[in-house]
Amino acid sequence: MAFEEIVSQGLITPRTSPGSTGQSDVKVSFTRGSIKYDSPFMDMTSTYLPSSIKGILRFVASYVVGDGFVSQCITKMSEYPITSLIYDDEISDNKSSIKDSRLKDNWRTILEKKIKILMTLKQAGMDYYAYGNSLVSVNFPFIRMLTCEKCGATHNAKTLDGVKFKNFKYVGKCSRCSHDGAMEYKDINVKDYSGISIVHWDIMCIHIKYNSITGEHFYYYTVPKDIAAAISTGDMDIVNSTRAEVIEAVKSKKKIKLISDNVYHLKRPAPQYLVPSERGWGIPVVLAVMKDVFHTKILKKGNEMIAFDHIMPLRILFPQGTGDVSPHMTINLSAWRTKIEDEIRKWKADPNYISIVPIPLGMQNFSGDAKVLMVTQEIRATEDAVITGIGVIPEIIRGGASWSGSNVSLRIVENSFINHRNDIQNLIDFIIDKVSTYLGIKRIEVKMSDFKMADDLEKKRMMMGGASGPSSDSIFSMSRFQKEMGIDPEKDYEERLKELKRRVELRVREAEGDAEARGAAAIINAIYQADAEMENRNRIDMHQREEQRKRDEHARADQEQNAEGVDQDVGILSDSTGKDKNQISIPNLILAITQRFARLAQIDKEEFKIRMLAMKNATPSLYSEVYNNMREMNIIEADLIPDLEQVQKYTPGEIPSTMQGESFGDGGQSPAESGASVSLIKSNPRPLPEAAPPRSIKSPI
Repeated sequence: MAFEEIVSQGLITPRTSPGSTGQSDVKVSFTRGSIKYDSPFMDMTSTYLPSSIKGILRFVASYVVGDGFVSQCITKMSEYPITSLIYDDEISDNKSSIKDSRLKDNWRTILEKKIKILMTLKQAGMDYYAYGNSLVSVNFPFIRMLTCEKCGATHNAKTLDGVKFKNFKYVGKCSRCSHDGAMEYKDINVKDYSGISIVHWDIMCIHIKYNSITGEHFYYYTVPKDIAAAISTGDMDIVNSTRAEVIEAVKSKKKIKLISDNVYHLKRPAPQYLVPSERGWGIPVVLAVMKDVFHTKILKKGNEMIAFDHIMPLRILFPQGTGDVSPHMTINLSAWRTKIEDEIRKWKADPNYISIVPIPLGMQNFSGDAKVLMVTQEIRATEDAVITGIGVIPEIIRGGASWSGSNVSLRIVENSFINHRNDIQNLIDFIIDKVSTYLGIKRIEVKMSDFKMADDLEKKRMMMGGASGPSSDSIFSMSRFQKEMGIDPEKDYEERLKELKRRVELRVREAEGDAEARGAAAIINAIYQADAEMENRNRIDMHQREEQRKRDEHARADQEQNAEGVDQDVGILSDSTGKDKNQISIPNLILAITQRFARLAQIDKEEFKIRMLAMKNATPSLYSEVYNNMREMNIIEADLIPDLEQVQKYTPGEIPSTMQGESFGDGGQSPAESGASVSLIKSNPRPLPEAAPPRSIKSPI
């Protein structure tokens, strides 16, 4: 903004020279040698001072918005002390514990999601540091109801079709009686937290009356011209969202007196004698450094002019003389210039071009010394003065960690931020009180987490040690330590509980997966084991069948070989009995002997053993046939062919074995038994032998 424009708008009042002291509205010309100051203690910028607080605010706004460095300082100072919110677990009214966690969730939703309180706090801080004032109110939702003049029916202004606003009156057609005419309007408050918003009043539209005796403030609001024009022209979006009191103020062209209970004024304390009649306003922090900011602008403009005039050097080419020979006397300078210009054109066309000239060429640079002339260091020093004057230290704006060792500077800046945080905390309490009263819900303590310029690691370690261990031995509670760290204990507990549930769920799923894997592995193992056992049994059965086959073949071979012996034994019996050998049926004889010995084994086992031994000694082949038959009948308790020592000890054989009976009965009859008639033996049984030892070894039966 140009100086003449600022003066023409009445933002500042130019002072005059000492010769015209007391006269106003006399413009001082900025020409060297003509500037005179009212006081030897003032510089050039002191001769111009805004005549009103609004002029001061407009003057400051031009720098806050137009200067990036000042704007960044204001932004950092307003954002840096704002920390996350902690919802305390005690109600301020009766200090009773909040058992319903939904109350906290409701307040968190209202403040963080609907009102966006963190953004509200940052905006209030920016207005506070930039203009020294921030006026905040809570806007509650309402519904505008229209009443028909004819039938008295009520309608919602936003839902009634065809309604218009003309000459500060609603005109529409009633949906009940179809009357088309003017309608009375009335605002009805609704308790809907989704419609609650925060209003940052435009300080240029606020007029403050201040009673310097009592310290009371009275706030008046002038509706901005754009809003007033929109209401006058019937912009339905603006009209339906603006309260009736504002519409009436626009209609009557009057100011609105704001309710003091719904206005929170962040007022920056400062010496209030700049404009004594307007002490109700705070003084901007930027005002104290405006001279330094102006000085920075002068230095930057100097750099700008240096950059224009000295950034690019002028290169001058000339023929270089050698010794006492002057090139001006020996060559045509016009031809030399033409030659050099031609060589330069060739070089620009081909950077690899090699030029050949007959005499040495000299060059000299003119200007191009912008880097030497720049006043960058002076600008940086002035910017540091601006930062310090605003109330922060340079490293916070420029970054870096070297400032952490400056304890004195840290404490000063930290105290400044802490005082501002107290004002911000009062603003939070103000908003909570208004919302709680309007919605009729319980109030809850909400505060920002602790703010520190630098982490006090030693203190945190001590608190961690004091909060660790059993609760009976700890000095601090874990909740106190969490609050010191800026952590909400309730929120942390809920997050830890959710994390624990997720861990338990993961462990259960892991155990289920392990069990499923082990079960699948067990099933697969059982299948392979069953297959192995089946294969083993098949192999055992195969080997047993092979062994059985071999035994059967061996038995059949023995039977065939034994058939001749049986025939000889029958011949021995026929000779001893005097019967004809050809008249004796060998199979029937074997079957009859088997039957008789089977009965004898049931009657007298000792006699059975003796006679079996006698038959073995007398007719071994016949004994073998009878022995096999008796074994298949599970009567013989001995092996097929016992050893001689075992025969003497366990007559007629060994102790019963697992091969009892074997499978000889499954095979066919032996050659000696072929043709036996069982019915014949059963029909003509012989009498049992007497229970006495044999008379002769040759007579076993």
